[in-house]
Amino acid sequence: MLLKQRTWVIAALQALLIFASLVAAWLLRFEFSLPHPELLLASAPLLVLIRLLVMWRYDLFHGYWRYTGVSDAASVAHAVVRGTAAFVLTMRFLLGITAFPLSIYVLEALLTAIALGGVRMLARILLHRVDRHLRGGRKRVLIVGAGAAAEALVRELRHSHYLPIGYVDDDRRKQGAGIHALPVLGTIDELSHVATAYQVEELFIAMPSATGQRMARVIDRCLASGRKFKTIPSLGDLVEGRITVEQLRAVNPEELLGRDPVRLDLEAVRRDLAQRVVLVTGAAGSIGQELCRQILDCGPAKLICLDQAETPMFYLQLKLTQRRYGDRTVYAVADITDPNRVKSILRAHGVQVIFNAAAYKHVPLMESNLTEALRNNVFGLLKLLDAAEESGCERFLLISSDKAVNPSSVMGATKRLGELILASRPSRMRCASVRFGNVLGSQGSVVPLFQRQIREEGRVTVTHPTITRYFMTIPEAVSLVLQAFTIGDQGDVLVLDMGEPIRIADLARTLIRLTGASENDVPIVFTGLREGEKLFEELFYSTETLLTTPHEKVRRTHANLVPWQNLLGHLQELQQLIVSGSDPSIRAKIQDIIPQYCDEMATGPTGGPEERLDAPQRVTAGLAQPAAAND
Repeated sequence: MLLKQRTWVIAALQALLIFASLVAAWLLRFEFSLPHPELLLASAPLLVLIRLLVMWRYDLFHGYWRYTGVSDAASVAHAVVRGTAAFVLTMRFLLGITAFPLSIYVLEALLTAIALGGVRMLARILLHRVDRHLRGGRKRVLIVGAGAAAEALVRELRHSHYLPIGYVDDDRRKQGAGIHALPVLGTIDELSHVATAYQVEELFIAMPSATGQRMARVIDRCLASGRKFKTIPSLGDLVEGRITVEQLRAVNPEELLGRDPVRLDLEAVRRDLAQRVVLVTGAAGSIGQELCRQILDCGPAKLICLDQAETPMFYLQLKLTQRRYGDRTVYAVADITDPNRVKSILRAHGVQVIFNAAAYKHVPLMESNLTEALRNNVFGLLKLLDAAEESGCERFLLISSDKAVNPSSVMGATKRLGELILASRPSRMRCASVRFGNVLGSQGSVVPLFQRQIREEGRVTVTHPTITRYFMTIPEAVSLVLQAFTIGDQGDVLVLDMGEPIRIADLARTLIRLTGASENDVPIVFTGLREGEKLFEELFYSTETLLTTPHEKVRRTHANLVPWQNLLGHLQELQQLIVSGSDPSIRAKIQDIIPQYCDEMATGPTGGPEERLDAPQRVTAGLAQPAAAND
């Protein structure tokens, strides 16, 4: 009942404090006696009324004293000053009462300010102690970082089941300093020692603006401490109340890569795509979906999303319908190897730009489905190019892979054939390819696979202890694709600077430790390289010339390629072998076209390109457990 009448209860309490302050001022002024009680009692109701009206103006009746802070103290001070001024004017000039002692005006104001502010601070202290008693076992946490984000985080943590005990920060000037009465206990390099000394149970990283390299170092120290850790999404989210401490997220895998995400300027892309008709094949895949989202942000006249997978297309439609320009989107269920269906779509909508993300990409699966990989990735591409040419398209972009460089797999060889086709085929369209590494978070990629294995199987399977891969995020990959659309010349292959390759086993260990487990709890099982798999990937052929672009993180490659008529003859022979030949004869023909292709490639112990063994070793397939190497 009191809670329902919160405002009246708070008003009554504050009225009582104002009256008590007036009486106390009277007692102090007259040496603890009460002369002229009639003047005191006559002025008291007027004073209380004026003060309550001014306090109402400053919103001081809410009663949420648990969160009292500097702003509340300032409001109390302003309300007291203005209330005193109004009381003096009313008493001396409106009512003409000059007998009221001048000193009491000042004494009462000081005592009222102390009383109103003090009761709020006392309530805050008591409520926090009650909370601490009720919550009992609050989890002790250490904050990594001692900046603005840490300060905002600690304010939020104090109303949670976490107990912050201090900070670690590399800034030596902050050592020993206090933020919200909590000390900076050491540097980030001393994190493990501090966590042990202060019995810390969990770590919160409050460094939202840290570079990728610095974040990798911080995460390494957190992992070494053996504690679970989380990071705040952004300072703005925390300060503006869009998230709470309960929504602190686990560290994203891409934060472990040791480099900053590549940021590309897409303003030129927006200008080129605005009011144009764009088609994305493979639109329901991971890269295709992100392509569709970013292209829509550029304001195209129309976007056609094409894929043969009906159910993923349905979910893509649900996602894009709510986006800006979503009403300009068409969803076409079709197979790029069906030229009549593709031509009808291109002509019906007047397509001007094509992004071809449709491809079979899983290496071991395509090794045992050789003809289907060629039918889709190579001859489907040829049919799509012919249809685009006949329909008057202006630009064509192929999404390739680093597996196209010195390919050891059928999938990599089909991607290289695609690069050769776009570079050699005469066309009035401007055709280019984009070559990039493994994409974090894409369907079938290593990180979600490892996370599922940790969660469900209690172990992680990796093919080889030294296997490495280049990684990039989905937004990076799509930004590169869109950048290539703008800067790529006919026949170019554009490649993104992806930093240093990452050892898959190290990534697996990191993901295990992020769950709070160890390799004793979640062992890593090495299953052996799969068919068509290499220990390392490369980004360029030794025969390719590397050219700069307007973007320092993007390289353009160019090479002397096979004349189109020669290549076309090879492709026609390859197509005939698909119908009547055997797998060995098809592989031999692929090697005839791509001399660097070797389906029996093996690598040296460190996985470096200079250490490929002279005597190739065949890697057998059919392992008892599916291995994970992010292909």
